[in-house]
Amino acid sequence: MTTTTVPGPDGDSATGMPAYVSTPPATRRDPGPWPGVVVVHDAFGMSDDMRDQADWLAAAGYVAMLPDLYAKDGRTQGWGRVPCVARTLQQVSRGEGPAFARIEAARAALAAREDCTGTVGVIGFCMGGGFALLLAGRPGWSAASVNYGILPDDDAALDRAVEGACPVVASFGGKDKMLAGGAARVAAALDRAGVPHDVHEYADAQHGFITRTADTSPLVPLMRRVMGLSHDHEASADARRRILAFFDVHLRDGGTGAGAEPSEVAADDASGAPASADVVAEAGSDDAPSAAGEAPVGWIGAARPGTTRVGRAAGDITSD
Repeated sequence: MTTTTVPGPDGDSATGMPAYVSTPPATRRDPGPWPGVVVVHDAFGMSDDMRDQADWLAAAGYVAMLPDLYAKDGRTQGWGRVPCVARTLQQVSRGEGPAFARIEAARAALAAREDCTGTVGVIGFCMGGGFALLLAGRPGWSAASVNYGILPDDDAALDRAVEGACPVVASFGGKDKMLAGGAARVAAALDRAGVPHDVHEYADAQHGFITRTADTSPLVPLMRRVMGLSHDHEASADARRRILAFFDVHLRDGGTGAGAEPSEVAADDASGAPASADVVAEAGSDDAPSAAGEAPVGWIGAARPGTTRVGRAAGDITSD
């Protein structure tokens, strides 16, 4: 788990882009290389919470890279970040801009790493989820995880965004006031495009239910009331299981690199116990084992049969 600098869109490594990289623990059974996942942060930026998202992916057997999309703006702290956030959100709406180039630079840097198989997926949250959805239809990505991502305003634009897309796993909250009906729209668009997908709406979850960044803000009561934003432990745990099960198929088994079997990724070959439980525990309370010998939430070997819902009929999404 390190913060490093990768070549930016201009290829200049001397003034490159800051990025947080989290790597899986190497074992005799699974010494690497591993598939890669680019983590696209939410509007709060490259926060500790976003680092946690990278860490649990690494614990599950993926090299995770979190690029700082705000670094080049120079105003990344406090109220100085507001114009930067606004500009980045506008790029999601337009489907183009410097942020897309920065994410692509991160993908290229990740794919070129010796510890990466070259197969790369993308995961995003809120603003980052909007990027992930748009990136799914662009070259270089093998799977995309869209978590309550910002959507195009009309269905025609949404159809264009997912045309020819890589497989998509998407999660939305039923009480998300900003994205009401988003899960149904995404499922229908992916079905029309013939894209393998797993779209799920958690009936009682609000916006931002996987992450915890908003919980650290003094504005949480207002954000919950106005935006419908709050962490949900159970929904987060199930979403993580689905994401890892989906990535396991499309990045590990379906990727170009030979990866370990799911049970091998999270097990030490000598003891059979999770090799990196310490990493998972650091990554967030969702992932801490609840009992001795029990796989932690989000662990790649903990995905239960039947949890994925791939390629369902238009509008036939599941809801808790």
